[in-house]
Amino acid sequence: MRFIQAVALLPALAVAQEQVPLGDRVQGWFNKAKSYLPTATPVVPAAVVEKVVEKAKVQELKTVASVNLTNWQTILEPASEPQDLLVYVTGGNKTCFGRCAQADQSFNESVLLFSADPTSPNLATLDCESNQVLCSAWGAGSPSVFYFQVPQAQLGEERPTTTLHTVHLNSTTVTPETIFKVHSEKVYETEPAYEGALHPTDGWLAQNGLLLPLGYVIYGFSAIPSWLFMIGISFFSRTFIGPLTSPPRLAVDQSIQPPPIAKPITKPNPTQPTTSLKMADLDRTPPSTAAYVVATAILAGITGYFIGQGSSLGLFSTKEKEGWPNSYNVKVHRDSSDEDYESSEEEEEESEDEGDGSELASFDQSAEEVKLVLVVRTDLGMTKGKIAAQCSHATLACYKYLVAHTPGSSMLRRWESQGQAKIALQVKSEEDMEEMQAKAISLGLCARVITDAGRTQIASGSRTVLGVLGPKSVVDGVTGHLKLL
Repeated sequence: MRFIQAVALLPALAVAQEQVPLGDRVQGWFNKAKSYLPTATPVVPAAVVEKVVEKAKVQELKTVASVNLTNWQTILEPASEPQDLLVYVTGGNKTCFGRCAQADQSFNESVLLFSADPTSPNLATLDCESNQVLCSAWGAGSPSVFYFQVPQAQLGEERPTTTLHTVHLNSTTVTPETIFKVHSEKVYETEPAYEGALHPTDGWLAQNGLLLPLGYVIYGFSAIPSWLFMIGISFFSRTFIGPLTSPPRLAVDQSIQPPPIAKPITKPNPTQPTTSLKMADLDRTPPSTAAYVVATAILAGITGYFIGQGSSLGLFSTKEKEGWPNSYNVKVHRDSSDEDYESSEEEEEESEDEGDGSELASFDQSAEEVKLVLVVRTDLGMTKGKIAAQCSHATLACYKYLVAHTPGSSMLRRWESQGQAKIALQVKSEEDMEEMQAKAISLGLCARVITDAGRTQIASGSRTVLGVLGPKSVVDGVTGHLKLL
């Protein structure tokens, strides 16, 4: 009976269904069919999904403009609505001394973060290697971020003020999140707004049309080699200082001949040395005041130049060298650029998580191969030498922990006798490292995390390396999905 009543209602349902657009009905059928699919099992291969995601990311990327001498005024011109502009300043071997590779990669990856934020500013890049005149006019150093707050255009009024904040980037530890936080967490507001003469739009040089000419002058001086300055100073001193220090010459009438003076004839004394006197020795006059002033200025300039060069190399300071614009002091190794020099008086101390060994499982019954996996965080931007030091700390921490809490472990003896296999893997974030540590501990493995003291490259308290020691199959269940370092 109920079925017959339902059949009588079918025409009314058909009429109601006709009122629904075809696109909405198809979407509803698709959503309903998708709800019956299990979520744990992927329907399409992972490789296909990754390609689709990458394609979608490329389609949604924000446009990144390139700032140069011909378009920078147009880019900074006020529009109908106020807008923010983030300009990433980079360079090459001449303008960034080869330190911008990591910063460039971080900025390229941060474009995805900016693209996902609808409130993100417009993006642009300024390459000082190919635009040295513009960088000289702006006083821009790389790597850094120029954050412009371009106001709304006002008809019939003067150009409104454009606020500029400059954020210097740490070329060693910069990450995509660091650049994105300039906007998301308004890090630029911690830096005072620049209002000096080199302001691209509001400085008195730009308002009087002198900004770019000054950029050409600065670039011209920077292109002159230092040895040419030395030659110029030498030429200047010989040409202008020499006449000031030489005695004045009196005009002598050659027609007037002085009367000859009879010289007494004396016999030479062989016991006394003969000396010859020159007229220049008898008639030399002291230098004038102008000569002293010019000579003093030249000597002061030369001395200041070499003192500045020595100070930049750290010859006059016992303190550790600060790698501007790095936010942390970096100690330079005495023999290698990849290592961090640590003095014997101030060694870098590393700490590890504490434990009592109760979480360790006994794998003595297994004859499986034992290995040590070192999971290194790549988001910290550590150098090769720093990574090697942190991995050494993690290796020693795992070994000491097992010796202290399981001194008779056959698993540890197998690891020592089988060559002490070690594999270095990479992880992208601290959260992923903590998840792997918790999983390893739950399986009874030895999992030790190294915490950096923060005296060289990275911040204090940063968790750098996770060491996991145990049977190969059990360790692979924790770290088998990671890529090699």
